[in-house]
Amino acid sequence: MRNLELLNLIELSPLSEICGANCTSVDCDTGTVYCATSTHLAGLDPNTGQLTGIVSLVDDEFVPGDGTGSVVGIQYLADQQAVCAATSSGNLVMWHVTMGQLECVGSVESGLTSMTWSPDLELLILTTGQNTFIMMTREFDPITESSLHPENFGEAQFVTVGWGKKETQFHGSAGKEAAKQKSEEVKPALPWDDRLPRVSWRGDGQLFVVSTISPDTGARKLRVWNRECEHQSTSENVDGVEQALAWRPSGNLIASTMRRPNKHEVIFFEKNGLRHGEFTLPFGVNDVQVTEMCWNLDSSVLMVRLKDLVKDSEGHTTPRTYVQLWTMNNYHWYLKQSLHFDGTAEDSIVSVVWDPEHAYRLHIMCSGGRYLQYTWSWATHFSTGVSKDNQALVAVIDGDRVLMTPMRDMVTPPPMSAYYLQLPCPVNYVTFCIQGNPNDLAVVLVDGRVAVYTFTPESEDKNLPRDSTVKFDASLGEGFTLCCQTPHLKGIYRIEGLPLERQKVPIAIQHCVWMTSDLLMFCTQDMSHAQNSVLHCAELNLDSDKPHLTLKTSIDIESFVYKMAVNAETGSVAIQLCNGSLLKFDSGCDLVLPWETKSGAELSFPMPCPYMCICDIGGEEVVIGLTDRYRLYVNDTEVASNCTSLAVHSEYLLLTTLTHTCRCISRQTKVQVLPTLSDGKAHPFDESVRRVERGSRIVCVVHDDTKLVLQMPRGNLETIHPRALVLSAVRKYLDRLEFGKAFVCMRKHRLNLNLIYDHCPQSFLDNVQNFVQQVAVVDYINLFLTDLREEDCTVTMYTAAYNRSAPVGDDATDRVSKVDKVCDIVREALVTLNEKKYLLSILTSYVRKTTPELEAALLMVRNLRANPGDQQTMSAEEVLKYLVFLVDVNEMFDVALGTYDFDLVLMVAEKSQKDPKEYIPFLNQLRKLTGHFQLYTIDEHLKRYSKALIHISKCGPEHFETCKTLIQKHRLYTEALQLFPVTSVEFKSIAKIYGDYLSEKGRHVDAGIMYIKAEEWEIALNEFKESLQWRQVFCMTARLKYSSDTEADVARKLAEQLKMKKQFQDAAHVLEQYAKDTEEAIVCLIDGCLWEEALRLMYKYNRTDFIETNLMGALTENYSQQMELLDSSKLEFTKYKKRLAIVREEAQVSKRKPDWEFLESGGTGNMADADLFSDTSSATGESIQSSRYSSESGRSGRFSLYSRSSGSSAKNRRKAEHKKWKLKEGSQYEDFALIAALAKIIKMIDDMREETNALLRALLQFHHDKQAAELQRTYDQLLTLIERGIPEIWRDGDEEREFQPTLGPLTTANSIAQAVQRGQTLTSSQEKLDPVIRIPPNLRKEVSWKLHVLDSGSAKT
Repeated sequence: MRNLELLNLIELSPLSEICGANCTSVDCDTGTVYCATSTHLAGLDPNTGQLTGIVSLVDDEFVPGDGTGSVVGIQYLADQQAVCAATSSGNLVMWHVTMGQLECVGSVESGLTSMTWSPDLELLILTTGQNTFIMMTREFDPITESSLHPENFGEAQFVTVGWGKKETQFHGSAGKEAAKQKSEEVKPALPWDDRLPRVSWRGDGQLFVVSTISPDTGARKLRVWNRECEHQSTSENVDGVEQALAWRPSGNLIASTMRRPNKHEVIFFEKNGLRHGEFTLPFGVNDVQVTEMCWNLDSSVLMVRLKDLVKDSEGHTTPRTYVQLWTMNNYHWYLKQSLHFDGTAEDSIVSVVWDPEHAYRLHIMCSGGRYLQYTWSWATHFSTGVSKDNQALVAVIDGDRVLMTPMRDMVTPPPMSAYYLQLPCPVNYVTFCIQGNPNDLAVVLVDGRVAVYTFTPESEDKNLPRDSTVKFDASLGEGFTLCCQTPHLKGIYRIEGLPLERQKVPIAIQHCVWMTSDLLMFCTQDMSHAQNSVLHCAELNLDSDKPHLTLKTSIDIESFVYKMAVNAETGSVAIQLCNGSLLKFDSGCDLVLPWETKSGAELSFPMPCPYMCICDIGGEEVVIGLTDRYRLYVNDTEVASNCTSLAVHSEYLLLTTLTHTCRCISRQTKVQVLPTLSDGKAHPFDESVRRVERGSRIVCVVHDDTKLVLQMPRGNLETIHPRALVLSAVRKYLDRLEFGKAFVCMRKHRLNLNLIYDHCPQSFLDNVQNFVQQVAVVDYINLFLTDLREEDCTVTMYTAAYNRSAPVGDDATDRVSKVDKVCDIVREALVTLNEKKYLLSILTSYVRKTTPELEAALLMVRNLRANPGDQQTMSAEEVLKYLVFLVDVNEMFDVALGTYDFDLVLMVAEKSQKDPKEYIPFLNQLRKLTGHFQLYTIDEHLKRYSKALIHISKCGPEHFETCKTLIQKHRLYTEALQLFPVTSVEFKSIAKIYGDYLSEKGRHVDAGIMYIKAEEWEIALNEFKESLQWRQVFCMTARLKYSSDTEADVARKLAEQLKMKKQFQDAAHVLEQYAKDTEEAIVCLIDGCLWEEALRLMYKYNRTDFIETNLMGALTENYSQQMELLDSSKLEFTKYKKRLAIVREEAQVSKRKPDWEFLESGGTGNMADADLFSDTSSATGESIQSSRYSSESGRSGRFSLYSRSSGSSAKNRRKAEHKKWKLKEGSQYEDFALIAALAKIIKMIDDMREETNALLRALLQFHHDKQAAELQRTYDQLLTLIERGIPEIWRDGDEEREFQPTLGPLTTANSIAQAVQRGQTLTSSQEKLDPVIRIPPNLRKEVSWKLHVLDSGSAKT
């Protein structure tokens, strides 16, 4: 689908010194072209148009002075900086161009007819006048001399195994007569054949072919020789073979020409001499003579040089010459370019060679001394307009035909096409209108004329006859319907005002751009300055009575124009010069100015780019260039070094790479970050990268569509729909509320239908009726409902297209279910629009809820069965069959049974696989039951125990035992208590069994209350004793009317239990008030360090003797314990804090360790997230384990990020983790253990504030001032130490406050990949999760504990 587009034309004025040059060679280092005439050798610099040197062959008598001699071949040798030339007189001459000297290196007496060097310039083949050839080395040492006409076939001669005679073999449809047919006689060579031998080497230099006139038949025959000059094979006898010969560098074909009675062909041979295909030249049988053929460097283009044989009325031949460039694709040969030279003696072509370095550069020498250099590149000509009418037309040049294919409507594989335009002469260039009707095209013909084709509106086109120049490969028979619109030829115009000498130059018009419907731009070479170009603007008037194409303005460009491009959206025109500089054409004032960037700098590509386009990227208009070395530039920044082709979409820049991927880069991306996006590395769920077939290239992307057309290396086409383009189209549809188009597109390309809602939930909810009306088809609505999922696919599956992230801290339990919301809102719309039509969709909305409302669905079935209206589209049985398809039939059976409708149950059972022998007896048993007991039995069978309890509670006293059994079995105590009156016997009985259950579970307080409800006072007393509820205990003793002694006995036992639980205050109250034992109460308070309360009772009951006997000793002992505890806590706190600092410093050192050194030591480096980018990563279902080391503390999380035990609580998990924490030095979790130990010390010391304050007051009251002051000072110092150490232990810097990705069961590989791209760590470490490690203990500074009388001179707290 590509054409050869002319990049540059260099035409030099005729030089008399090189007139008649018939041999040419090129120095690829300097670009100098060396040529040979019959008398001298000359060097020409195409860049300056001047001769670099000239030397005569006549002076040293290398050629005769009378002009009868000639040069049969020349070759430039770069390593020797010399030109090797062979003359017809037999001399082999070396011209040292730097010294200007000639040297004869050899001579052949019989003369030379040709000279051909091998591609590596190591060997030389000379053909002599004695029908022999000589092989020489590069030092001109002869290797061997052989005859041009060996008698044998060669080493590759075919072997006959002798299986039967030819007469008895199978000959296909020709029958046995084929064996009797004689082979066609070979005629002698044609009269205009020069009868000289031709030699051509294969590209690797291992083989060469020689074409000679056979002395036996007089016809040409091809023979293949190897590098050792061993004869390999001889071609089969082919009548009409001509002199032209060229071996394809890739090695698979040998090209020549053949004249048949009815056509003139280019034929191909294999190296074994057998024929292998052909194509026909577009001339009559006796119209032209093929004088030369040559392949370009990469074997993609075959150059055919021809000369007219047509005679005028007087019998003279008009020597018009041609150069044709042929390419092959999908087994079809295309004529891509034609160069026609006038029949004057000065313009006749005498030499054509391909450049040895640039694959698409051609050097042409004319007999009059004129030199032309053509440089082509591949280009795809397609319509680029932004109009919705753009058919994405692709034009392919094939001689005098332009093959047209509208890719929007059909993708026709080459060499076929939708239709073709038949022109009167060969075509050289095609351009489409950019800012007008994008389908209109202008065709530049070989004679310089321009053919204009336009499209009319479809409404008018139907009434117009088809244009006669529009042809079809298939005949338009009856019933044939065109699938596309065809153009109409407006006319073929010659450019008025263009200098005549420019029109005579073959392909003088370059870089043609149809800017607007009335403006055509193109370039030509400046005749006055050969190194400059001229930019022309021509006015195209098609609407007047005399349509014309007239030159309007011409602007001189101070260099060769290399490429032109237009921004179809803005109309900006960029002009690229040969050195890569970029200019901008201002059509308003006809000025050409340097292209400037936003910063004001003049823009230039680092190297010339054969492909160029303009578009907006990141809000900035940029120029994009692609070199033939696969380097992609955006402005002057190299974006990729492996890009093979690209195309511009309305929202994306699409490119293919050498790694066989298609990349879609958003045009919203900033230019500065483009190099990082085009590296070809695919991220998980990244929809912008996809694999394509090896060697695929972009043909075009259809505007405002999802279609991308690729061409494979062989030539066949493939259409793909990149997910990025599909998502872009779907987003546009949904933004325009075109739900129907969006649904069809998503269904076709298998997108998640949740996107219809997730794209904009509020918009969907507000327009749900439009959604139903546009989708309309019941099956489609059902498909949408069944595809609903709770996850937001814009966050998980299509996050690359939406760049959204899940809300942080979003608890799924607090959200309204998305599935339920959509099902409800869609059902409301369905019922409103047409309940009967959308019956199945309504049922689907019930059963697709998170908790399926099967009962509501079955009730609809029951109503449909009970009221079968005439307008119902489906029967109850059909609807039920559909429900069974969506829901498990066994579950449906249970739900139907729960409706208590036995007929409905039977309908469902018939649709299931259940055995009637199983369910019919069961249903018969249920039918025998009556009333609430029947309902109870059904609910109990369905395990709906709450409903069963309600029904059994209404069955009377005779079924109360069954009710109690149900309550106890399924623990329905709370529901049961609400079903009976408080004063009833049943209520008290249920309360009694509920109390027994609570007592077994150890919930003695609740059990006691239940026993009170059941009026079981004695049992309630025992339960309160177990729970140490001493107030309720004495309430029960009062209700039971216990005596004082019995009550005192209960009090003493209860007080002992309270003291064992350290509840000294409550124990003292019980002893004082109910046991009447004051002494024990005082002793109990002293044991509990409740000094002031003990003093109160001493003075109340006048027992101050306890001060000396009990209180003073207890004070002293408690003081000693407190001081010892504070000292030991201070030592442990300091020790643990220092060790924690050391552990953290070691972790930082490990983190700073170089990756290569760490990997060599056997570690895994900072690669905890590497596995997330595996091609086989799964979004759900697998738990991801953190590696040992993390990016923050040198280690990753200590446990699996996803818990596999769903039943364990967070508290239990923390306990399990804490068991792993050990204070042993060097242990894996030492830092955790240290922080936990420090937190425990801080909490313990902070809790001593009240106890210390009470002890200080007691010590001071009894004149222990020194001990009190020492205690206050020690405790205060420890609190100050702790307060200063907390920020060092729990570091809460900015780097630790970074947002951490939410990890859990709903985490996907896509969200993790986004976190990695933002530079976030994925190691959900324990420091971030466990409150003990993450949050420091809170010091209760508000609690006042100091005594000011002891605070000597210090500030008040």
